[in-house]
Amino acid sequence: MTRFVFCILFLFLCVFMHSQEGLPELLKKAKKFIFIEFFIIEPGFMWNTILYILREKAKQGVEVKIIYDSLGSISLSSSIYEKYLSSLGIQAKIFLPFVPILDTGLNNRDHRKICVIDGNIGFTGGINLADEYINEKIKYGHWKDTAILVKGDAVWRRKFPQSLCGLLV
Repeated sequence: MTRFVFCILFLFLCVFMHSQEGLPELLKKAKKFIFIEFFIIEPGFMWNTILYILREKAKQGVEVKIIYDSLGSISLSSSIYEKYLSSLGIQAKIFLPFVPILDTGLNNRDHRKICVIDGNIGFTGGINLADEYINEKIKYGHWKDTAILVKGDAVWRRKFPQSLCGLLV
């Protein structure tokens, strides 16, 4: 039996946030689980929008797991924020907690940007969950980036959800 892989390339971030195939709308449709792994998660419009949806989905019984890098998301990298997410029903893991000493492991960061919804919808690309990536905040000038939306069997075949499953036991 031949299986087809359905992929769509999103060229601009406004599509990532503000379309029927954008991340918030697809998160709202989750029935079983949402796995998220991002280098940068920063408070603001984008993260607050996503967090609200994740909290609502957790209340509905959807399994929600997040991994974020401690250095990339330094403003959220305290155990207090991790406990806050847990209080919302979200399993959170800080990747390689930052310790302010000179260490050869300092550059071993988690630069992945991945979202998997119900095992059949996946996002990956160069974007992070921060306002400058959707031009809500101008930090480095007008920002353009890409993300790929993958649907179907290709999501699990890509094997990126396995890192999330293994780290959040």
